[in-house]
Amino acid sequence: MENNDHNTITNSCEPSDTANVGAPLDIPDLPTVRPLSKPKYSLTDSICAWVCFLLGFIFTRYVCGYAGGLWGGIFWAAVGALGAVYVRLKALKTSPAQIAVFIIAELFCLTPIFCANGFVNTLAAMFSFALIFYLAVSVSGAALFGKHFVLDALSGVFARPFISFTHSTRAALGLFRGGKDGKGSRTAVYVLLGLLTAIPLTIVVVVLLMFSDSAFENAMDNFFARFSNISFSLFWQILFAIPVGMYLFGSMFSSAKPAWSYSEEAPVYRFLPPPIAYTAVTPICVFYLIYIITQLGYFTAAFGGELPEGYNYSEFARRGFFELCVIAVINLCVITLMQALVKRHEGDRRPKALRVYTIIISVFTLLLIASALSKMLLYIKELGMTQLRIYTSWFMILLAIIFVMIIVLQIREFAFWKVLFAAFSVMMGVLCFGNIDGAIARYNVSAYQSGALEEFDIQAMYPLGAAAVKPVSELLNTEDTEMSEKIEYSLSKLLYEIEQKDDFAYFSIQKITAEKICESINITPVSYEAYWRYPD
Repeated sequence: MENNDHNTITNSCEPSDTANVGAPLDIPDLPTVRPLSKPKYSLTDSICAWVCFLLGFIFTRYVCGYAGGLWGGIFWAAVGALGAVYVRLKALKTSPAQIAVFIIAELFCLTPIFCANGFVNTLAAMFSFALIFYLAVSVSGAALFGKHFVLDALSGVFARPFISFTHSTRAALGLFRGGKDGKGSRTAVYVLLGLLTAIPLTIVVVVLLMFSDSAFENAMDNFFARFSNISFSLFWQILFAIPVGMYLFGSMFSSAKPAWSYSEEAPVYRFLPPPIAYTAVTPICVFYLIYIITQLGYFTAAFGGELPEGYNYSEFARRGFFELCVIAVINLCVITLMQALVKRHEGDRRPKALRVYTIIISVFTLLLIASALSKMLLYIKELGMTQLRIYTSWFMILLAIIFVMIIVLQIREFAFWKVLFAAFSVMMGVLCFGNIDGAIARYNVSAYQSGALEEFDIQAMYPLGAAAVKPVSELLNTEDTEMSEKIEYSLSKLLYEIEQKDDFAYFSIQKITAEKICESINITPVSYEAYWRYPD
């Protein structure tokens, strides 16, 4: 049985009668499998890794500790500058457009100098952060604000830095590498591990020695007293600075690697059959139409600046306003998903039905936004401005610009993401450098002085901070003694809040100007007790 099997195998391997037994076999060349080479780190990589760890410590100690202040601008400006130096030393190609975007990112890092609003400063920092990390992807070869902008931006923030996450420690230790085999680097790691292992054992031994001898105990007490001013939080700040530094270096290191490529004809994420998408959004469109018809009377009142019967200004403006804002955001998400996921024609051309549905949803959304903004304008006219009313209106205007661009895109192709970036930068510039808080205070003061506002809402001025000092100080000259006293106290309270903040961490031109104005009109900060007890 075994012989038969053996013979069968042998016979199957015998050459045919027509084969040339003595001729060499014609076997195609096989690719040579080479072992993966370890990445090599230059001196630039090593120094950059250590600087990133330092920046990580600045982030955990100062940016987080003084949120919304000057440190945030300093941090992201430094990250951008380090990235620019890294790209330069790595001899990576950059275009004038990329340099222009980099300059815009650095300019928004200056926002805390001109604005004392922590919320606005945080938004500016997030904008700079997004631009800097997106530029790392663009420098690696991705088209700047190209067709796959969203995927490139998401990969630049959430993917590529983590793919190169562990390179930072190896690049940092590469600075101490000695010899061709990197024995010096391994020795440094071993020494570090040895020190970490020795910490718990050393603590136990020192405590036992302190209990055994009073002289040694006194010596240790004097030694540790020198570090009494160092808080335990410093340890955690240093600890969390490590992953932050690794994330920063991962983004920079990935900029030297090729960008991810996507299919231009039929991207893999366009998998949704059109009928499913159209069927899903049709009920929404129907209800939007019914809503518009039933709300025609309210729309007429809102656009005409008239108050419907049975409502006061507060109820009319608030009723449904924030719900309409949420609906506008939902519609934007629906359109984005439809444009991204629905299958298209050859050449990645949008189906006509997709364009029509997108235009319909966008038009309905613009009507909702217009209605909401008209309500808000009526509300502001009667009750004055506040931060929430202005910021919400700013956001709705931004959404309106986006939906108008979406409608135009369905009719005519253009560089959508580039135009959107320009529009968003302008809107952010108005918010960050337009002294919005000062404009709110000036409007309310002017409206009160002209009689358009029956009452002046002092409570609404406190969130405005230093920007409100100059406009509010104009009301000190009013003939109403009670109002003058309230204004004087409000300024004293604002000055108290301003002076409680760190002079450097929260430095701004608005802060310095407010302090000088208060000094010129003899306003002094209230005491701590008066700050909490005095009734407004």
